[in-house]
Amino acid sequence: MVGLVGRVPAASVPVALVTALASSTIVLASPQAGASPPASARSLERDLLPRTYIQRAGFTSVVEQPVSTSHTGERSCPNGAEEAFEDRTGKTGILVELVACTTAAHAATLLESVKAKTAAVPVAPPERLGASAFERSSKGDVYTIYWRRGRTLALVGLATDVAASGSTSAPTSVSAPPITAAQQHLLAGVALVQDARLKRR
Repeated sequence: MVGLVGRVPAASVPVALVTALASSTIVLASPQAGASPPASARSLERDLLPRTYIQRAGFTSVVEQPVSTSHTGERSCPNGAEEAFEDRTGKTGILVELVACTTAAHAATLLESVKAKTAAVPVAPPERLGASAFERSSKGDVYTIYWRRGRTLALVGLATDVAASGSTSAPTSVSAPPITAAQQHLLAGVALVQDARLKRR
């Protein structure tokens, strides 16, 4: 399944941006007494980046229309939304995902669990995303920036080799292309634009 929401089977999403959140086995505590409801799944979907922006960035093929769910599998972070795109060549993909938690503490706990279970990269995310932000790689060809804005977790992932990401039979001796400076710049830019949309609340 892709990302946190897990609503779309990986087979139907060539981008295959498998994140640490999808395989997280951490069970968060029950919502604290007096905790307010998290942002609704529908409101998260409205906060996702507009299709026009992603297409102007070069990702013209819609792999996954914006979808939302109230069943992420995390009791204290129940609502989520995501969308995924590919570029014209079908070789590079991008995923944007948002998850709403009942408290900022639950959001921080989930984010820290992801940080502890993922491989670091020698690149720092944009400072404007705040102290919670970090970047990780998975499978050697997916680079993801994670951060928290209040009770909302956000991630933007870039797959540099969609064909390899979507195939389980790819030869292991073939190295996936590393992220280029231009792709890193693009990834950081998309994350900043997504963050600006979260700050509107």
